[in-house]
Formats: sequence, structure tokens, C-alpha cells
Amino acid sequence: MSKKQFEELLKSVKAIEDKLEILINLQKTILPKPSLGKEEKKVLKFCDKKHTAEEIAKETGKTENNTKVILSRLRDKGLIKSVGTRGRTVYERI
Repeated sequence: MSKKQFEELLKSVKAIEDKLEILINLQKTILPKPSLGKEEKKVLKFCDKKHTAEEIAKETGKTENNTKVILSRLRDKGLIKSVGTRGRTVYERI
């Protein structure tokens, strides 16, 4: 793949990402806010695009596996997304 083809592909992916972000925001305005349990609220506080699952587990006093289950539930509820940054996976509210 040439550099030009790669740049065009990257541009297309960015356009798709932007449109998905618009759809997510529309969905938030239409659907009622999902209910959150106490543990989900604790974990959500650390979804600030800075903390990994391991770091969130340490901060909340939970096991890493339990934290990952809660992160998965938060993702399923459309509240967070995983973001790769500097070779780490962190979590961000959406």
C-alpha cells in the first residue's frame, strides 16, 4: 500500500469515527440514562482516559478481573470506550 493510499484510508476511517460519535451522542439524547450500581459508579470515576484496568482495580480495591467485568458492563451501557494510548489501554467516558 502506498503512502497516499494509506493516508486516504486513514481519512476514511476518521470520517467513519466522526459519524459514529454523532450517532452515539444522538442515542444519548433519545435513550434514558442507564442505571448504575454502587460498584459501577466507583469504577466510572476513574474512566478519565488516564487509568488502565489494573490501575482502576488498585484505586477501587477490586480484583482486576472484577474491574474488567464492570468495565465491560459500562461499555455495554454505552458509557465508556477503550482507548489505546502509548501502548496502554485506558478507559474514557463518552
